[in-house]
Amino acid sequence: MWARKLSIRSDRYWTRLSRFLTIARSWSTPLWGENPVRTAYAVAFMSYQAGLEQTRAMAELMTGAFTIVPVAALLRPLVEVASQAWWLLEPEIGAVARVARMQAVRYRSAVEGERVAKMMEVPENQVHLHTERVQQVADYSRGLGLDVPGKDGYAYVCAGERLPTPTYRVQQMFAEVDVPGVYNLYSGFTHGELFALWQAFEPGPRIDGHLHYFPAVAEEAFGGVVAVAAWTLYAAAARGIRLLGLDRAPLEDWIDEHDAVLHPETSTENGANQV
Repeated sequence: MWARKLSIRSDRYWTRLSRFLTIARSWSTPLWGENPVRTAYAVAFMSYQAGLEQTRAMAELMTGAFTIVPVAALLRPLVEVASQAWWLLEPEIGAVARVARMQAVRYRSAVEGERVAKMMEVPENQVHLHTERVQQVADYSRGLGLDVPGKDGYAYVCAGERLPTPTYRVQQMFAEVDVPGVYNLYSGFTHGELFALWQAFEPGPRIDGHLHYFPAVAEEAFGGVVAVAAWTLYAAAARGIRLLGLDRAPLEDWIDEHDAVLHPETSTENGANQV
């Protein structure tokens, strides 16, 4: 539902975008124009779509055949990539700052991509086939008249915009609902922390006098995962909806609409299944 709304080319959206592009075209640097602004939005929406893919995969695992472990393991990358979209789509920052944020994301990707290529012993003349190069991203910023991206401590920066680490970014996104610690909680599953694994295992009969733990599917354990995924997608989408000038529905309505689409046989009789 929200993904469809995000792609609607409404008159209000084009009015806003045209205003941004008019400003962009007035700048003297040669690369400024529609492309940097459109690309910034495209990177944000791609990040959101990646989150949707992970959510669909989570739903496929919630059949009763698996414990919470693989579902929670997918939740962590979901909140990381969707929080990137959330950060890129912050309202009221303007076109220049949004492009600078995109450049910080590109720079981080180039740095990490080159590092991985080196570890994989990719020939230097083939690295560009697998990742953007740091120099390429730097040259693009220079062409826009922006500061060359760099790193300040743990944060990647460009023209005054700081790309927070995933941990801090997710904390910011969930601060609105006063549960900033969810990232640390569900990261425990991927790290193999016992406080997390105990939600998916239970002690069984002793074998040869020794204690053993066995997988156990506990439906109540999935409630938190679903709630976190729902807020993650809503928080990022709500920013995109605001930027596009569309109506933002309350979280409760958003959940009802999606339930009606995904499970029309169980939707209420109030017309929700017609969404």
